[in-house]
Amino acid sequence: MPIGERKNALYGLALPLFGLRSRWKTVHLNVQTETDLSAPLAAALKRARAVGGCVQLVRKGTLAETYTFGFASLSPAVEVNSGTYFRTASIAKMACTLLVMRLQTLGLLDVNEDISAFWGTPIRNPFFPDMPIPLASLLSHTSGIVDSPLYYSSYQSPVSADDILADARSYSLRKPFETFRYSNFAAGLIGCLLEKRFGETLETLAQRKLFKPLGAQATFDLASLAGASLADDYRVLPPSRAPAFDAAQRVRSAVPLGAPDPLTHYLLASGGLFVTAEGLARLTLPLIHSGMYDGKPFLSPAAVEQMKTPVSSWPDPAVRMSHGMGLLTLNDPAVYSRKLYGHQGFAYGAVNGVFFNDDGDGFASLNSGASEQRTGHLSCLNRDLIRTILGA
Repeated sequence: MPIGERKNALYGLALPLFGLRSRWKTVHLNVQTETDLSAPLAAALKRARAVGGCVQLVRKGTLAETYTFGFASLSPAVEVNSGTYFRTASIAKMACTLLVMRLQTLGLLDVNEDISAFWGTPIRNPFFPDMPIPLASLLSHTSGIVDSPLYYSSYQSPVSADDILADARSYSLRKPFETFRYSNFAAGLIGCLLEKRFGETLETLAQRKLFKPLGAQATFDLASLAGASLADDYRVLPPSRAPAFDAAQRVRSAVPLGAPDPLTHYLLASGGLFVTAEGLARLTLPLIHSGMYDGKPFLSPAAVEQMKTPVSSWPDPAVRMSHGMGLLTLNDPAVYSRKLYGHQGFAYGAVNGVFFNDDGDGFASLNSGASEQRTGHLSCLNRDLIRTILGA
């Protein structure tokens, strides 16, 4: 994906000339409504060369219209429907934080705990060996744990979390809460800590405590989606009709998450969530309703505030985003006149987003590939969807 101002500018110039062209014609609305955004959504999605996807709206804290468009698979051609699952990429971090906050609300953990208490053996930054690393610092990307070469090598072959944690390259020269540094390993480690504490997989814990209570169609267990509608992911620039994420092949090779394995499951919480657009929107409802869901307490008000309150700003001052625990705050008048909360997910060409404001208006957008161009850290597609759906 394009990173940096120059690469983003070049990407934007190349997309109209060389980008994969959308094969669909219209955006489909699932219900009759006075506010039909099909045409402006189609324009924004076509401009981003979106392959296919689903957009679920939330109005005043209630699920509203669902829009579908394009293809979950190009070969064979399979259209997206409202029940199609998508790989969320980093939006999984928001879901995992919601699970943590639900467990804290139930009195089963505290985000201020030293992560060593979860792991059973000390986890320390070797540059600050006497300083505990609180779970809250992992949730806010301020732990000092970073993505090391050893972590990246795990994409090709498994590496034990203990080995990564023992590697000095997995730590920065910063104390907890001192500096924001986005870390996939630190976020993924949260799921491992939960497996250590509760003796069950992140999947079974999330289903019992988060997904099923909220009625969200979501899973960390890719093998469980055999027979379901699951979208491929495509790069639209450089263009390819072959998926970068081949859903059918991935499901065939997936091993069911039958038992907890905290030493190797660190890729789940960082990006391994699969969910429908409606399911993703449902996850935002307790945050919109001050912790309430279906008229009952689900998250404590304190937990909601911990997610929504910025801990640190993005290192680049041009990025008008700050990060709480598992939740981004977008405060950019050039995009939207009010504060927005949410998260983004980028992987294999997919460009996903979920955003909502203090009035409970928002959306969840998942796709099978689109323009990866960004303005700052915000994807241009998410910027355009914010303007189209929420206005100025």
